[in-house]
Amino acid sequence: MLGLLIIAMAALQADPRSLLPADRAGGCELPAKPLALADAVDLALCRNPRTAAAWAAAQAAAAQAGAARGPLLPQIDAQIGPTLNRSQSFRDTGFVDGNGQIIGGGASTVSNTTTTVRLGLNWLVIDGGARAGRIAAADANARALQAQFDDSAQGVILEVVSAWNALAANRAVEEANRANLAFARQSRDLAAARKAAGVATGADALQGETQAAQAELTLIQTRGNVASAAGRLAVAMGLPPGTALLLEQLAPLAAAPALQAGADALISQAETLRPDLRAARAQVEAAEANERVARSAGRPSVGFQAANTLSALDESIDRNLSSAGISLSIPLFSGWATRYQIAQTRAQRAQQTAVLEQVRQSAGLAVWQAYVALENALASLTPANALLRSAGESADLAQGRYQAGTGTFADLLNAQNALAAARQQFVQAEFGVRTAQAELARAVGDMSAYEGTKP
Repeated sequence: MLGLLIIAMAALQADPRSLLPADRAGGCELPAKPLALADAVDLALCRNPRTAAAWAAAQAAAAQAGAARGPLLPQIDAQIGPTLNRSQSFRDTGFVDGNGQIIGGGASTVSNTTTTVRLGLNWLVIDGGARAGRIAAADANARALQAQFDDSAQGVILEVVSAWNALAANRAVEEANRANLAFARQSRDLAAARKAAGVATGADALQGETQAAQAELTLIQTRGNVASAAGRLAVAMGLPPGTALLLEQLAPLAAAPALQAGADALISQAETLRPDLRAARAQVEAAEANERVARSAGRPSVGFQAANTLSALDESIDRNLSSAGISLSIPLFSGWATRYQIAQTRAQRAQQTAVLEQVRQSAGLAVWQAYVALENALASLTPANALLRSAGESADLAQGRYQAGTGTFADLLNAQNALAAARQQFVQAEFGVRTAQAELARAVGDMSAYEGTKP
């Protein structure tokens, strides 16, 4: 699946689009079949502009790292160009022209063309470690932006998972409200029948009408929530918000093996897996390399130069000049600029080290909070299931008692409202677990651990 390939980008250092299967590399389009969560993740990674922007930044950093290696090699340049020379002389007495002929007074004009061809070579042989430092800084910056791309990809995956769960949850609530409406209509019809038989009051019939109308209104409002959630999911996948989405049936809730590992183990995994931590470490390495570059400014450098210049006057070659030499440059005094640059880069390294520690602490807190949230969500799932089962049995019993004349309509309405609330709480509990699982995977830094994103 593309989602898993994208997450492996930091290690592979390859263009994610080159990792696309051959039959999908031409474009990322909405499949004609019911949409699975894994397909939704693939579409988002292909079409979401956030991943495209992050990948472009990573490409630019990789190119900069390549450019930083250029000064290791000799720099060769060639120059060629004709020059038109024109000289005029004005004399009252005779003078000698350009051909050595003596002529009388007057004006003389001499024109010629000088053409010069120069080939030069400059090679910085020793620079006190400046080039090595710049290369290390550029490589570290490329790793940081690669990690930021990975972080953006995982953020997009979580966004799709959250939007998917929100849409599925709203559709489940819609289904529950449809069942609530059917039950309310049954109670309304039952109260109307008992009133017509003279064994119930008009208040029961009116309350039945009120509850049925309220259930219908709730269902209509839920349909609006479904449309809004569908638009959110479509936009997360890079599609127009009005795109019709047919979702594949969700698999049953998977177990949570991450909880068995414990929060401490998950925090340790996050130290290695989280892309923002990898990016922060790379920024520290870049700051250390920049400090080495600043220190190199106070060290001697050795360069080699060579050149050959060929010149021609009109159509005749008149000069061929060659030169070669080695130069030693020793910085003696720079107005304390080098010292202040070293101090600046040292402070920047300390700053990046502090940022790394801050990110590490935030990552540990995020894992802990996600761990606790998932634990609580799982704990609420069992009582929510039991509540739904007991509320359904109680509502059926209350409806049967009222129909038999042994129960009141108020008891039926209470049981009916309790059933409606239990259905909604069960949906919230189930999708709360699904979302909490995805958020824990994101906090650890491995969205591939979330079952729903696997093909």
